[in-house]
Amino acid sequence: MAHRDIAKKRRNLERFHERSAERRAAGLCLKCGKVPPAPERTLCEPCLEKRRAADRARTVRLRAEGKPRRDVDKAREYERERSRRQHAERRAAGICTRCGSAPASPERTLCEPCAEARRAHDRERHARAKAQGIPYGGRDPEAKRRADRERSRRRSEARRAAGICVRCGNAPPAVGRAMCKPCREDRRQAKRDRNRERRAAGLCVTCATPTPGGKAYCEPCAAVREERRQRNPGARLEAGRRRYAERRARGDCPKCGKPAQGVAECQSCREAARARYDARRAAGICVKCKTPTHGGTAYCAPCLVAKEERRDREAEYAARRARYAERRAKGRCVQCNAPSPGVARCEPCSRKHRESSGAFRGIPIWDPTWTVIEIATGRDLGTFDSEADVALCLVFEKLGRDQVEVLCDASPMSSFTAPPW
Repeated sequence: MAHRDIAKKRRNLERFHERSAERRAAGLCLKCGKVPPAPERTLCEPCLEKRRAADRARTVRLRAEGKPRRDVDKAREYERERSRRQHAERRAAGICTRCGSAPASPERTLCEPCAEARRAHDRERHARAKAQGIPYGGRDPEAKRRADRERSRRRSEARRAAGICVRCGNAPPAVGRAMCKPCREDRRQAKRDRNRERRAAGLCVTCATPTPGGKAYCEPCAAVREERRQRNPGARLEAGRRRYAERRARGDCPKCGKPAQGVAECQSCREAARARYDARRAAGICVKCKTPTHGGTAYCAPCLVAKEERRDREAEYAARRARYAERRAKGRCVQCNAPSPGVARCEPCSRKHRESSGAFRGIPIWDPTWTVIEIATGRDLGTFDSEADVALCLVFEKLGRDQVEVLCDASPMSSFTAPPW
Protein backbone atom coordinates (compact mmCIF):
# COMPACT_ATOMS: atom_id res chain seq x y z
CA MET A 1 0.00 0.00 0.00
CA ALA A 2 2.78 2.41 0.92
CA HIS A 3 4.65 1.56 -2.29
CA ARG A 4 1.51 2.29 -4.33
CA ASP A 5 1.10 5.70 -2.64
CA ILE A 6 4.70 6.64 -3.34
CA ALA A 7 4.36 5.73 -7.02
CA LYS A 8 1.14 7.72 -7.26
CA LYS A 9 2.78 10.81 -5.74
CA ARG A 10 5.66 10.49 -8.17
CA ARG A 11 3.28 10.33 -11.16
CA ASN A 12 1.32 13.32 -9.88
CA LEU A 13 4.51 15.33 -9.43
CA GLU A 14 5.65 14.47 -12.96
CA ARG A 15 2.28 15.52 -14.40
CA PHE A 16 2.46 18.77 -12.42
CA HIS A 17 5.90 19.59 -13.84
CA GLU A 18 4.84 18.74 -17.39
CA ARG A 19 1.71 20.92 -17.11
CA SER A 20 3.70 23.80 -15.61
CA ALA A 21 6.26 23.60 -18.44
CA GLU A 22 3.52 23.60 -21.10
CA ARG A 23 1.73 26.59 -19.56
CA ARG A 24 5.01 28.51 -19.11
CA ALA A 25 5.90 27.86 -22.76
CA ALA A 26 2.42 29.04 -23.81
CA GLY A 27 2.69 32.20 -21.67
CA LEU A 28 -0.23 31.30 -19.37
CA CYS A 29 -0.74 31.29 -15.61
CA LEU A 30 0.76 28.15 -14.07
CA LYS A 31 -2.20 27.66 -11.74
CA CYS A 32 -5.33 28.24 -13.82
CA GLY A 33 -3.83 28.04 -17.31
CA LYS A 34 -6.42 30.48 -18.75
CA VAL A 35 -4.95 33.99 -18.78
CA PRO A 36 -1.38 35.39 -19.03
CA PRO A 37 0.50 35.86 -15.72
CA ALA A 38 1.11 39.19 -14.02
CA PRO A 39 4.29 41.12 -14.97
CA GLU A 40 7.43 39.40 -13.61
CA ARG A 41 5.25 36.66 -12.07
CA THR A 42 4.25 33.11 -12.98
CA LEU A 43 0.61 33.43 -11.79
CA CYS A 44 -2.16 35.74 -12.89
CA GLU A 45 -3.49 38.40 -10.53
CA PRO A 46 -6.64 36.48 -9.34
CA CYS A 47 -4.55 33.38 -8.55
CA LEU A 48 -1.99 35.53 -6.76
CA GLU A 49 -4.75 37.10 -4.62
CA LYS A 50 -6.11 33.65 -3.75
CA ARG A 51 -2.61 32.51 -2.76
CA ARG A 52 -2.04 35.60 -0.62
CA ALA A 53 -5.37 35.08 1.17
CA ALA A 54 -4.53 31.43 1.82
CA ASP A 55 -1.08 32.41 3.12
CA ARG A 56 -2.58 35.00 5.47
CA ALA A 57 -5.11 32.52 6.81
CA ARG A 58 -2.40 29.90 7.36
CA THR A 59 -0.17 32.46 9.10
CA VAL A 60 -3.00 33.45 11.48
CA ARG A 61 -3.73 29.80 12.28
CA LEU A 62 -0.08 28.89 12.92
CA ARG A 63 0.49 32.00 15.03
CA ALA A 64 -2.53 31.11 17.18
CA GLU A 65 -1.12 27.62 17.68
CA GLY A 66 2.35 29.06 18.56
CA LYS A 67 4.04 27.49 15.57
CA PRO A 68 6.46 29.17 13.10
CA ARG A 69 4.96 30.30 9.83
CA ARG A 70 7.49 28.29 7.82
CA ASP A 71 10.77 26.45 8.16
CA VAL A 72 13.17 29.25 9.12
CA ASP A 73 16.32 27.72 7.64
CA LYS A 74 14.60 26.69 4.44
CA ALA A 75 12.96 30.09 4.05
CA ARG A 76 16.26 31.89 4.67
CA GLU A 77 18.07 29.81 2.06
CA TYR A 78 15.27 30.39 -0.44
CA GLU A 79 15.36 34.15 0.10
CA ARG A 80 19.14 34.21 -0.31
CA GLU A 81 18.94 32.29 -3.56
CA ARG A 82 16.19 34.54 -4.86
CA SER A 83 18.15 37.64 -3.86
CA ARG A 84 21.28 36.35 -5.65
CA ARG A 85 19.30 35.55 -8.79
CA GLN A 86 17.60 38.95 -8.78
CA HIS A 87 20.92 40.74 -8.16
CA ALA A 88 22.55 38.93 -11.10
CA GLU A 89 19.65 39.70 -13.45
CA ARG A 90 19.55 43.40 -12.56
CA ARG A 91 23.31 43.75 -12.77
CA ALA A 92 23.34 42.14 -16.21
CA ALA A 93 20.59 44.56 -17.28
CA GLY A 94 22.60 47.57 -16.02
CA ILE A 95 19.96 48.76 -13.54
CA CYS A 96 20.13 49.38 -9.80
CA THR A 97 20.28 46.07 -7.95
CA ARG A 98 18.35 47.55 -5.02
CA CYS A 99 15.34 49.37 -6.48
CA GLY A 100 15.39 47.70 -9.92
CA SER A 101 14.06 50.81 -11.69
CA ALA A 102 16.78 53.46 -12.19
CA PRO A 103 20.00 52.88 -14.15
CA ALA A 104 23.05 52.12 -12.04
CA SER A 105 25.80 54.73 -11.61
CA PRO A 106 28.95 54.31 -13.75
CA GLU A 107 31.12 51.44 -12.45
CA ARG A 108 28.58 50.84 -9.66
CA THR A 109 25.71 48.43 -9.01
CA LEU A 110 23.41 51.00 -7.33
CA CYS A 111 21.82 54.21 -8.50
CA GLU A 112 22.89 57.39 -6.70
CA PRO A 113 19.79 57.72 -4.43
CA CYS A 114 20.04 54.09 -3.29
CA ALA A 115 23.81 54.42 -2.79
CA GLU A 116 23.37 57.54 -0.66
CA ALA A 117 20.64 55.84 1.38
CA ARG A 118 22.93 52.85 1.98
CA ARG A 119 25.84 55.10 2.95
CA ALA A 120 23.66 57.00 5.42
CA HIS A 121 22.42 53.73 6.91
CA ASP A 122 25.99 52.39 7.21
CA ARG A 123 27.21 55.59 8.87
CA GLU A 124 24.39 55.46 11.38
CA ARG A 125 25.01 51.78 12.10
CA HIS A 126 28.77 52.27 12.54
CA ALA A 127 28.25 55.27 14.84
CA ARG A 128 25.85 53.29 16.97
CA ALA A 129 28.19 50.31 17.16
CA LYS A 130 31.19 52.53 17.92
CA ALA A 131 29.33 54.13 20.82
CA GLN A 132 28.74 50.63 22.19
CA GLY A 133 32.37 49.58 21.62
CA ILE A 134 31.49 47.01 18.96
CA PRO A 135 33.94 46.65 16.00
CA TYR A 136 32.95 46.50 12.35
CA GLY A 137 29.63 48.23 12.87
CA GLY A 138 28.15 45.29 14.72
CA ARG A 139 28.86 42.79 11.96
CA ASP A 140 30.61 39.47 12.50
CA PRO A 141 34.36 40.34 12.78
CA GLU A 142 35.56 37.06 11.30
CA ALA A 143 33.16 37.29 8.38
CA LYS A 144 34.17 40.89 7.70
CA ARG A 145 37.87 40.08 7.86
CA ARG A 146 37.35 37.09 5.59
CA ALA A 147 35.41 39.19 3.10
CA ASP A 148 38.04 41.96 3.20
CA ARG A 149 40.84 39.48 2.58
CA GLU A 150 38.96 37.98 -0.34
CA ARG A 151 38.25 41.41 -1.83
CA SER A 152 41.90 42.41 -1.39
CA ARG A 153 43.05 39.20 -3.05
CA ARG A 154 40.78 39.75 -6.07
CA ARG A 155 41.94 43.34 -6.40
CA SER A 156 45.62 42.33 -6.18
CA GLU A 157 45.17 39.63 -8.83
CA ALA A 158 43.39 42.05 -11.16
CA ARG A 159 46.08 44.72 -10.76
CA ARG A 160 48.88 42.20 -11.17
CA ALA A 161 47.25 40.93 -14.38
CA ALA A 162 46.95 44.54 -15.61
CA GLY A 163 50.67 45.19 -14.90
CA ILE A 164 50.19 47.93 -12.30
CA CYS A 165 51.13 48.33 -8.65
CA VAL A 166 48.94 46.16 -6.41
CA ARG A 167 48.94 48.84 -3.70
CA CYS A 168 48.19 52.16 -5.42
CA GLY A 169 46.93 50.86 -8.76
CA ASN A 170 48.51 53.76 -10.66
CA ALA A 171 52.20 53.27 -11.49
CA PRO A 172 53.81 50.16 -12.98
CA PRO A 173 55.61 47.95 -10.45
CA ALA A 174 59.37 47.68 -10.08
CA VAL A 175 61.17 44.98 -12.05
CA GLY A 176 60.40 41.60 -10.55
CA ARG A 177 58.12 43.12 -7.89
CA ALA A 178 54.40 43.58 -7.32
CA MET A 179 54.55 47.19 -6.06
CA CYS A 180 56.07 50.37 -7.43
CA LYS A 181 59.15 51.85 -5.76
CA PRO A 182 57.35 54.66 -3.82
CA CYS A 183 54.83 52.20 -2.38
CA ARG A 184 57.61 49.80 -1.42
CA GLU A 185 59.53 52.56 0.35
CA ASP A 186 56.39 53.76 2.16
CA ARG A 187 55.60 50.24 3.28
CA ARG A 188 59.17 49.62 4.44
CA GLN A 189 59.27 52.86 6.39
CA ALA A 190 55.91 52.16 8.02
CA LYS A 191 57.12 48.70 9.01
CA ARG A 192 60.37 50.10 10.41
CA ASP A 193 58.49 52.70 12.46
CA ARG A 194 56.07 50.10 13.78
CA ASN A 195 58.88 47.69 14.69
CA ARG A 196 60.83 50.48 16.39
CA GLU A 197 57.82 51.50 18.47
CA ARG A 198 57.06 47.92 19.48
CA ARG A 199 60.69 47.16 20.33
CA ALA A 200 60.84 50.30 22.50
CA ALA A 201 57.66 49.21 24.27
CA GLY A 202 58.96 45.65 24.84
CA LEU A 203 56.41 44.09 22.48
CA CYS A 204 56.69 41.46 19.77
CA VAL A 205 57.14 43.17 16.41
CA THR A 206 54.69 40.73 14.79
CA CYS A 207 51.77 40.28 17.20
CA ALA A 208 52.44 43.11 19.72
CA THR A 209 52.43 40.79 22.74
CA PRO A 210 54.91 41.38 25.62
CA THR A 211 58.26 39.66 25.06
CA PRO A 212 60.63 38.58 27.88
CA GLY A 213 64.15 39.91 27.95
CA GLY A 214 63.61 42.62 25.35
CA LYS A 215 63.52 40.14 22.45
CA ALA A 216 62.11 41.13 19.09
CA TYR A 217 59.71 38.16 18.82
CA CYS A 218 57.64 36.19 21.27
CA GLU A 219 58.13 32.43 21.39
CA PRO A 220 55.21 31.47 19.05
CA CYS A 221 56.17 34.09 16.46
CA ALA A 222 59.84 33.14 16.71
CA ALA A 223 58.95 29.48 16.11
CA VAL A 224 56.78 30.36 13.10
CA ARG A 225 59.47 32.62 11.71
CA GLU A 226 62.16 29.94 12.07
CA GLU A 227 59.90 27.36 10.45
CA ARG A 228 59.26 29.71 7.55
CA ARG A 229 62.99 30.39 7.22
CA GLN A 230 63.77 26.66 7.11
CA ARG A 231 60.93 25.88 4.74
CA ASN A 232 62.73 27.09 1.62
CA PRO A 233 66.27 28.22 2.43
CA GLY A 234 67.34 28.26 -1.21
CA ALA A 235 64.69 30.80 -2.18
CA ARG A 236 65.56 32.94 0.85
CA LEU A 237 69.25 32.95 -0.05
CA GLU A 238 68.48 33.77 -3.67
CA ALA A 239 66.24 36.66 -2.61
CA GLY A 240 69.01 37.95 -0.33
CA ARG A 241 71.57 37.81 -3.15
CA ARG A 242 69.20 39.57 -5.54
CA ARG A 243 68.46 42.28 -2.99
CA TYR A 244 72.19 42.71 -2.30
CA ALA A 245 72.99 43.05 -6.02
CA GLU A 246 70.17 45.56 -6.58
CA ARG A 247 71.22 47.76 -3.68
CA ARG A 248 74.90 47.69 -4.64
CA ALA A 249 73.99 48.56 -8.23
CA ARG A 250 72.00 51.57 -6.97
CA GLY A 251 74.84 52.62 -4.65
CA ASP A 252 72.77 51.96 -1.52
CA CYS A 253 73.72 50.17 1.66
CA PRO A 254 73.10 46.42 1.14
CA LYS A 255 71.86 46.06 4.72
CA CYS A 256 69.35 48.88 5.25
CA GLY A 257 68.90 50.17 1.70
CA LYS A 258 69.84 53.78 2.53
CA PRO A 259 72.33 55.76 0.39
CA ALA A 260 75.88 54.59 1.13
CA GLN A 261 77.70 57.72 -0.16
CA GLY A 262 80.07 55.79 -2.43
CA VAL A 263 81.13 53.10 0.09
CA ALA A 264 79.94 49.54 0.69
CA GLU A 265 77.79 50.32 3.76
CA CYS A 266 76.28 53.46 5.25
CA GLN A 267 77.79 55.08 8.32
CA SER A 268 75.08 53.90 10.73
CA CYS A 269 75.40 50.26 9.64
CA ARG A 270 79.20 50.42 9.93
CA GLU A 271 78.98 51.86 13.42
CA ALA A 272 76.38 49.28 14.46
CA ALA A 273 78.52 46.44 13.06
CA ARG A 274 81.61 47.76 14.83
CA ALA A 275 79.76 48.12 18.14
CA ARG A 276 78.35 44.60 17.79
CA TYR A 277 81.80 43.22 16.93
CA ASP A 278 83.45 44.94 19.90
CA ALA A 279 80.73 43.84 22.30
CA ARG A 280 80.99 40.20 21.23
CA ARG A 281 84.79 40.26 21.29
CA ALA A 282 84.74 41.69 24.80
CA ALA A 283 82.29 38.97 25.86
CA GLY A 284 84.52 36.25 24.38
CA ILE A 285 81.90 34.91 21.98
CA CYS A 286 81.90 34.38 18.23
CA VAL A 287 81.25 37.60 16.35
CA LYS A 288 78.99 35.73 13.93
CA CYS A 289 76.93 33.17 15.88
CA LYS A 290 77.55 34.25 19.54
CA THR A 291 78.97 30.87 20.61
CA PRO A 292 82.27 30.51 22.57
CA THR A 293 85.30 31.32 20.45
CA HIS A 294 88.08 28.93 19.44
CA GLY A 295 91.70 29.54 20.43
CA GLY A 296 91.26 33.20 21.28
CA THR A 297 90.17 34.11 17.74
CA ALA A 298 87.09 36.15 16.84
CA TYR A 299 85.17 33.08 15.59
CA CYS A 300 84.10 29.72 16.92
CA ALA A 301 85.54 26.58 15.31
CA PRO A 302 82.67 25.92 12.84
CA CYS A 303 82.48 29.57 11.73
CA LEU A 304 86.26 29.73 11.40
CA VAL A 305 86.33 26.63 9.19
CA ALA A 306 83.42 27.92 7.11
CA LYS A 307 85.11 31.30 6.74
CA GLU A 308 88.34 29.73 5.50
CA GLU A 309 86.47 27.47 3.09
CA ARG A 310 84.55 30.40 1.61
CA ARG A 311 87.64 32.58 1.28
CA ASP A 312 89.11 32.84 -2.21
CA ARG A 313 92.42 34.64 -1.90
CA GLU A 314 93.01 34.89 -5.63
CA ALA A 315 89.63 36.56 -6.09
CA GLU A 316 90.38 38.89 -3.18
CA TYR A 317 93.73 39.88 -4.66
CA ALA A 318 92.21 40.43 -8.10
CA ALA A 319 89.44 42.58 -6.61
CA ARG A 320 92.00 44.62 -4.67
CA ARG A 321 94.11 45.20 -7.79
CA ALA A 322 91.06 46.25 -9.79
CA ARG A 323 89.91 48.58 -7.02
CA TYR A 324 93.41 50.07 -6.74
CA ALA A 325 93.60 50.78 -10.48
CA GLU A 326 90.06 52.22 -10.56
CA ARG A 327 90.65 54.59 -7.66
CA ARG A 328 94.05 55.66 -8.95
CA ALA A 329 92.51 56.49 -12.32
CA LYS A 330 89.86 58.63 -10.58
CA GLY A 331 92.42 60.43 -8.39
CA ARG A 332 91.08 59.03 -5.12
CA CYS A 333 92.72 57.35 -2.14
CA VAL A 334 93.25 53.65 -2.80
CA GLN A 335 92.28 52.78 0.77
CA CYS A 336 89.42 55.05 1.92
CA ASN A 337 88.28 56.40 -1.49
CA ALA A 338 88.70 60.00 -0.33
CA PRO A 339 89.92 62.62 -2.84
CA SER A 340 93.70 62.28 -3.28
CA PRO A 341 94.88 63.92 -6.53
CA GLY A 342 98.39 63.08 -7.60
CA VAL A 343 99.19 60.54 -4.88
CA ALA A 344 97.95 57.05 -4.12
CA ARG A 345 96.89 57.70 -0.53
CA CYS A 346 95.42 60.66 1.31
CA GLU A 347 97.34 62.15 4.23
CA PRO A 348 95.65 60.12 7.06
CA CYS A 349 96.00 56.84 5.16
CA SER A 350 99.57 57.68 4.12
CA ARG A 351 100.56 58.42 7.73
CA LYS A 352 98.93 55.21 8.89
CA HIS A 353 100.75 53.28 6.14
CA ARG A 354 104.13 54.78 7.11
CA GLU A 355 103.61 54.04 10.78
CA SER A 356 102.81 50.41 9.98
CA SER A 357 105.92 50.01 7.77
CA GLY A 358 109.40 48.73 8.79
CA ALA A 359 110.77 52.24 9.54
CA PHE A 360 108.74 52.32 12.75
CA ARG A 361 109.52 48.82 14.02
CA GLY A 362 111.81 49.12 17.09
CA ILE A 363 114.84 51.46 17.37
CA PRO A 364 115.62 53.26 14.09
CA ILE A 365 118.91 52.48 12.31
CA TRP A 366 121.55 55.22 12.71
CA ASP A 367 124.75 55.49 10.65
CA PRO A 368 127.67 53.88 12.61
CA THR A 369 130.89 55.69 13.57
CA TRP A 370 134.48 54.43 14.14
CA THR A 371 136.83 55.58 16.93
CA VAL A 372 140.64 54.97 16.62
CA ILE A 373 142.73 54.52 19.85
CA GLU A 374 146.52 53.96 19.96
CA ILE A 375 147.26 50.88 22.04
CA ALA A 376 150.74 51.89 23.31
CA THR A 377 149.80 55.35 24.62
CA GLY A 378 145.99 55.08 24.92
CA ARG A 379 145.65 58.24 22.88
CA ASP A 380 142.34 58.87 21.10
CA LEU A 381 143.10 59.61 17.47
CA GLY A 382 139.54 60.71 16.60
CA THR A 383 136.05 59.48 15.55
CA PHE A 384 135.37 58.95 11.87
CA ASP A 385 132.21 58.37 9.77
CA SER A 386 133.60 55.71 7.46
CA GLU A 387 136.29 53.04 7.27
CA ALA A 388 138.09 55.03 4.52
CA ASP A 389 138.62 57.88 6.96
CA VAL A 390 140.08 55.40 9.47
CA ALA A 391 142.61 54.21 6.83
CA LEU A 392 143.66 57.79 6.06
CA CYS A 393 144.18 58.43 9.79
CA LEU A 394 146.50 55.41 10.11
CA VAL A 395 148.55 56.56 7.10
CA PHE A 396 148.84 60.05 8.50
CA GLU A 397 149.94 58.80 11.96
CA LYS A 398 152.26 56.16 10.38
CA LEU A 399 150.70 53.39 12.44
CA GLY A 400 149.83 49.82 11.53
CA ARG A 401 146.50 48.12 12.02
CA ASP A 402 147.88 46.02 14.87
CA GLN A 403 149.03 49.15 16.74
CA VAL A 404 145.56 50.67 17.13
CA GLU A 405 142.13 49.60 18.31
CA VAL A 406 139.11 50.58 16.18
CA LEU A 407 135.76 50.79 18.04
CA CYS A 408 132.45 50.79 16.06
CA ASP A 409 129.20 51.95 17.71
CA ALA A 410 126.85 49.95 15.41
CA SER A 411 123.98 48.28 17.33
CA PRO A 412 124.33 44.51 17.75
CA MET A 413 120.63 44.23 16.76
CA SER A 414 121.10 46.13 13.48
CA SER A 415 121.22 42.88 11.54
CA PHE A 416 117.73 41.99 12.80
CA THR A 417 116.04 45.25 11.75
CA ALA A 418 114.60 46.27 8.41
CA PRO A 419 116.85 48.06 5.92
CA PRO A 420 116.36 51.84 5.58
CA TRP A 421 115.25 51.73 1.92
